[in-house]
Amino acid sequence: MLAIESATIEVGVALAGPGGLLAALVARPGRRHVETLHPAIVAVCSAASTPLASVGAVCVDVGPGLFTGIRVGVAAAKGVAFGLGVPVVTCTSLEVLAEAAQDVALTVVPVVDMRRGEVAWAAPGRDMRLGSTADLAADLAGLEGEAMLVGDGALRYGVAIVEATVALGGAAPRISSEDLGAPGVAALARLGIRRLAAGATTDAARAEPCYLRPPDARANWVSRPAPVVDVGARADPTAVPW
Repeated sequence: MLAIESATIEVGVALAGPGGLLAALVARPGRRHVETLHPAIVAVCSAASTPLASVGAVCVDVGPGLFTGIRVGVAAAKGVAFGLGVPVVTCTSLEVLAEAAQDVALTVVPVVDMRRGEVAWAAPGRDMRLGSTADLAADLAGLEGEAMLVGDGALRYGVAIVEATVALGGAAPRISSEDLGAPGVAALARLGIRRLAAGATTDAARAEPCYLRPPDARANWVSRPAPVVDVGARADPTAVPW
């Protein structure tokens, strides 16, 4: 399985099988997800002495997270899967974060920074949510026991989340270290292998990003109508209308 992780602040690529990882590469390239991902795929295949053509499935983190990062990863996964005729396994960034923190002896709550002062999170047994840090604090205040927050949203807004949770009468959550600040590609590969074994796959055409909200940039087809040229009023047919 080829695992592709680019939904948040990390770009990661791994090759894995039932016995575990064969090779992996992880980088935090800022906003250079697209420039980093494809060379990383080549490098990981080379390190594992495994040609891309031998990949039997592709696993990809579909978000939520950075819009560009998600698109880059999903597009790459679709391209490889279409080209090789292999199935796709999809995982959300929150699921991958929780998988990476499986050994933490606390209630793990993955939190992804969605920018614009919002975060995405998933408390155990509850659906994925998008909201403010105050909304997250209200969820945390209702949990039993102590929680550990993981992900880049926890790292960025940790102090505010802790203060708001305590103010609502909840137990102060712990904030993870930097090593759990992004969905790890090794965790993605483990989760992907299990889902592949269980038959939880889709085809490349049906693999879709999980954005949680519309993109900030949209094509605007109506605010700039085409100019109207009055051909009949032009006395000189050779004249240029501008």
